[in-house]
Amino acid sequence: MKIGRFALVIAAAVAQTLNVAGEPKPKVPPRFEDYPATEVFARKPAPPKIVRSSQRRYQTRIREGVEKGWGVYRDGLNQAKPGPNFAGDMIFIQWSCGPPCLMAALVNARTGEVYNPPLAVDGTFGLPLLVVGNSVGQNAELEFRENSRLMIVSATPNWFKKHARSYRHYFVWESNQWRLIYKEPFD
Repeated sequence: MKIGRFALVIAAAVAQTLNVAGEPKPKVPPRFEDYPATEVFARKPAPPKIVRSSQRRYQTRIREGVEKGWGVYRDGLNQAKPGPNFAGDMIFIQWSCGPPCLMAALVNARTGEVYNPPLAVDGTFGLPLLVVGNSVGQNAELEFRENSRLMIVSATPNWFKKHARSYRHYFVWESNQWRLIYKEPFD
């Protein structure tokens, strides 16, 4: 019995040092240059493929983001022109749903496939609030680059619960999905 507990403790310790993909967790926060995009897509983006009901509900926002660049930010500014702003070939579109609500969609500029943002609330395009200290809450803070597959999301996933913790989440976009590689307390 003692050997079984010891093995379980060792297995738990090893698991804590690995990320979801079984790779060692970084010991320091990842940097954008650690996860470069292979190439930047420079042609006209493909029209978004609106197939799910959640996508149809926001199809105008998604289409305007792809076709006109509305809600597509680069370096904190709305680029207001079509084209990728994340991971070389992805268009990350953001829109408000009333303060402090923030929604976002990710569209592949090559294929038009539409994806949810990281930490999406209940499979929607909604992002959780960021609650720090006694604040009521604000939009999740997003950091990303056109030439990197890394996205940093500062948010409080369980913001509605008492004593919820805020974290800076480090996600990598690969194989058409988000992978959490690092997380640190925000406050």
